[in-house]
Formats: sequence, structure tokens, C-alpha cells
Amino acid sequence: MRAGDGTGAGSGGIDPADLWVLDPATGEYRMRRPGDRPAAPTTPSAPTAATTPTAATTPAAAAPRPGAGRAAGAGRAGRRRATGARTGAWVAGAVCFLVAVGGVSAFALLKGGDGSAAATDAALPGARPSCTAAASAAPSPQPSVEPPVSGAFLNGAKADPIDIRVTVLDGSGTFGQAETVLEWMQNDKDYLRSSNGGPAPAVIPRTTLVYAPDHVSQARALAAAMGLPASALQGDGNTGDTIGRMVLTLGEDFHGIGKPFTVPAAPSGPATPGTGTAGQAKGCGNQ
Repeated sequence: MRAGDGTGAGSGGIDPADLWVLDPATGEYRMRRPGDRPAAPTTPSAPTAATTPTAATTPAAAAPRPGAGRAAGAGRAGRRRATGARTGAWVAGAVCFLVAVGGVSAFALLKGGDGSAAATDAALPGARPSCTAAASAAPSPQPSVEPPVSGAFLNGAKADPIDIRVTVLDGSGTFGQAETVLEWMQNDKDYLRSSNGGPAPAVIPRTTLVYAPDHVSQARALAAAMGLPASALQGDGNTGDTIGRMVLTLGEDFHGIGKPFTVPAAPSGPATPGTGTAGQAKGCGNQ
């Protein structure tokens, strides 16, 4: 083997590494064949083009996306702004509440006693009734009971039931009162000569019994049986077209057989604050 051609081992001055060459077909080293020229010396520290990663061989996923850093920064800034906005809203609400409470307290202090009373009224509705409430709560006038006739009038002679002649008129304003009284007279008292005169010309407040002077015994018996009050007896004999008969006109004071007659209560006008019983209620009058 000739020295210096790199085709044999042991030749003078031949580097053993020259006995191996890189096969470009397989990319692996193999023994040098006769006629192969030794490869050019390479620098071990410099990476070859086949092993050095380049920008073209770097995966696209590993490269950062354009604007990814700016988007992440914008997201963090947006979250910081949203958190700051919510915190600001809570702080603003708390400040408004404190201002409102302070204003009410200052108003109460400036008003003194009146402010304290107003605050008490606001905190406890209904604790201090107003003049209007006191006036509406005042009891309405109630009718009073009128006692039945008594004394010397009832001590005289009374006519027998068969001799009592009376016509009943209904001026009470309650339908059927005259019929009810007539049934009581005929069935319970045997006043067989009693009759129903129908409704009176108008509603009257008090019951009346009109009779002639010579019918006083009949009037006495009927007054005792019904418990008529003295104000109902009218012995002037003005019985109209019912000559020889008494006329009993039921009024609003009649509430049924066996029940007392009542004096109708006079209507009362609206109460004026500061006057009367309602005006003397606590908190009313001069304010």
C-alpha cells in the first residue's frame, strides 16, 4: 500500500481516522475503499449543518405568537380595572350611606325636641296618634233608651182586648214591622179589631199613638202592653179618617215587640282639631 494515500494502516504519517469516511448515501461512517479520498478535516467544536437546529427546523408551535404578550398584559390590566371598579362602587355606596345618616342626625339635633319626636314617630308608626286619628277614634253618639210610660196614667181603667180598635202604620223604615206588630196584637193579645194601615206617609224618628179623649182606656191598655214611652201618647183625638179608632205609627225608635224604645241620636258634625274631646287628645290642639 502506498504511503500517504490513506489506503492502508501503518503507513507512515497516516492518521487512523482517515481510514473512515462518511457515506453520503447512508449518512454513516464506513471503511475507506481504495480510491476514496480522505475527507477534509473538520473542526470538532463547530456543529455540522445536519446537526445544528435552524429556524427552519424549529417547530412553529414553539415560536411565540405575535401579540401574545400584549394580549396577556391587556387581560391582566382589564381584570385590575374591573376589580378597581367594583371596589370603587362599594366605597361610593358606603360613603353615600354615611352622608345620609349624618344628615338625618344633624337635622334631628338642630330641631331639638321636635326632631326627637319626629324621629320617634317615624321609628314607631302609630305610637303617637294624630288629630285626625283621634277624631276618627272618638265614639259616635249612641241612642239612649226611653223609659216606658208609668205613674198615674197607667193606674186608670184599661179597656178589654175586644174593645181595642187600632190601625197600625209603618213609619220605621224597616219593611214588615207593621205586619209583625199586627200579628202580635191579634194572636198574642186578642186585639181582634186591629188592622194594618200599610206604610206611613214618611219615615218618622219616634213612634206615636194618636187617640181621642174618650179612648184613653184603650190607649192605656195598648201603652202598657207595648211599653210605649210617654212621648208617644198624643190624646188630642186627631186620628184623621179613622174615626173611632186609634192610630199607632211605628217610628225609627221601634226595634221589635218586647224591646225598649230608643231616642235617636242627634247627628254630630266633624270634629275640629283642638276643640272638643277629640281635640284634647295628646298631641292635638296647638302645634
